Amino acid sequence: MFNLVKKSSTLLMSVSCLYFFLYGCTRIEHKAFSKGASFAPIEVEVVKIEESNETKQLKVTGTLESPQTTELTSEIAGKIIYLNIPEGQIVNRGHVLAKVNDVTNKAEIEVAKAKLENAQTNYDRMKSLKERGAISQQSLDNTFEVLRVAEGELNRVNSIYSMTEIVAPFAGALSIRKISLGRYIDPGDPIVRISQIDPLYLIFNLPEQYISQVKIGQTVKFAVSGSQKEYIGKVTVIDPYIDPSTRSVQIKATVQNLKKELLPGRFANASLEISNIQNAILVPEEALIQEGEKRQVAVVLQNNAVIFKEVTVSRWGEGSVLISGGLMVGDVVITSGQQKIRSGNKVIPKPFNTIHNQILDKEITK
Repeated sequence: MFNLVKKSSTLLMSVSCLYFFLYGCTRIEHKAFSKGASFAPIEVEVVKIEESNETKQLKVTGTLESPQTTELTSEIAGKIIYLNIPEGQIVNRGHVLAKVNDVTNKAEIEVAKAKLENAQTNYDRMKSLKERGAISQQSLDNTFEVLRVAEGELNRVNSIYSMTEIVAPFAGALSIRKISLGRYIDPGDPIVRISQIDPLYLIFNLPEQYISQVKIGQTVKFAVSGSQKEYIGKVTVIDPYIDPSTRSVQIKATVQNLKKELLPGRFANASLEISNIQNAILVPEEALIQEGEKRQVAVVLQNNAVIFKEVTVSRWGEGSVLISGGLMVGDVVITSGQQKIRSGNKVIPKPFNTIHNQILDKEITK
């Protein structure tokens, strides 16, 4: 019995010694870990924050439209005796495009002129007689009425004569003509379409949340389909009506087209600057560490030690994050490898590198 108790005591003491030995080793190892003494510097990719201006461009699609476009027609019936329609070309205002047979109208003008001359002669003679008291005032008034009717008739036939000519109401480009020489046309028959092409309007829709950031005179940059050339327009009209189905507002920009390179109806890809932040602080999105509602970045100090700074994100962009608080120009932030380090660790910084992925056609971090 005594030997059994003795053996138990000896075993208990051995277990106790082993426990305290392991506990001590654990404390020493934990202490070494917390000081970072057991870790060699880790290679990380970094980027230095520099001064920059952050501009946000809103991409929209629109259509070029003519300020004035109309289908020209004849106001009277008759046979076409003259055509001067240079299809696809630009003509000046007043250019005579077509003429309807005016022979009958010219004859009516000559008759009206003769009647007016006769009425004027009779009126002058009756006026002289009235001054001598030879006729009554009523007789003179009747003669004057005939004179006025003759004047009106001449004006009427002259007006009809002016309708025999179809002229360009403004300077513009002509479409393909729809009549031929010698054809008989009725009033309202289409002859040719004319469209003003300088300037042009760029019409596009903008979501209502951006309306407060658009001003009259603001620049709009755009390119038309099939061309890489960039054109510029100026916002001239902001429609006060919001489309209830799309919650968007129509915008009109005026585009100068002196070289006549643009045509109405062309589709355009446009960009509109809706914000411009001076001295913006931008970091690659890979640098951001998200922990619940808390956002941090790892910053490398001059001695290559790492500290973590909490930041305020103002806006997410394409591959970058706009920081409104927590960082300053000149800070060196870690973009790759921050998951392996703790505050106080030393690192070996190397430049941040990106690889262009041709399959996805976007920048991704290596």
